[in-house]
Amino acid sequence: MVNHLKPIKTIATQRGRRQTLKIGAIAGGCILAALSGVLGITNPDQKAYNEFATQAAIGYLKVEVCAKAPTAFGLQKLCQSELESNQSKIKKIIVDGTQRQDFVLFSRYITDLSISPDLPSYHVESVGVLGQFIIYKTQKQ
Repeated sequence: MVNHLKPIKTIATQRGRRQTLKIGAIAGGCILAALSGVLGITNPDQKAYNEFATQAAIGYLKVEVCAKAPTAFGLQKLCQSELESNQSKIKKIIVDGTQRQDFVLFSRYITDLSISPDLPSYHVESVGVLGQFIIYKTQKQ
C-alpha cells in the first residue's frame, strides 16, 4: 500500500510545480508588459530632446569656450551673455542637425553640429529613456 501512495504524491508534486511555473510565467508576463508600458509612455519626444541638447550645448560652450576666453575687456562675460541671448539660434542648429530613431520603448538621437567651416563640428549620440537623456558618444570632427 505504501507503494501506491508514492506515485500519487509524485503526481501531486508535479501538478504543484506546473501550477507554480504557470503562475510565475503569468506574473513575469505581467511585469514585462507593465515595464514595456512604462518605457513606452516615458519615451521622451523630439521637443524634449531639443531642450535638453540646447541646454547641454550651452553648458558645454560656457565651460569649454567662454571660461577659456580672455578676461580682458569682459570677453568671458560677453561670451556667456551671447550664449544666453542666442539660445533660439543654438536650438535651431540642433533641431536641423538631429535625427531621431524611435524604438517605442526608447529613442536614439544623432546630432551633427556644424556652425561654420571655420569652427570645429561635433557628432553626438544620445539615448532617451524613462524621460531622461544619456549622451553616450561625443566626437569633435
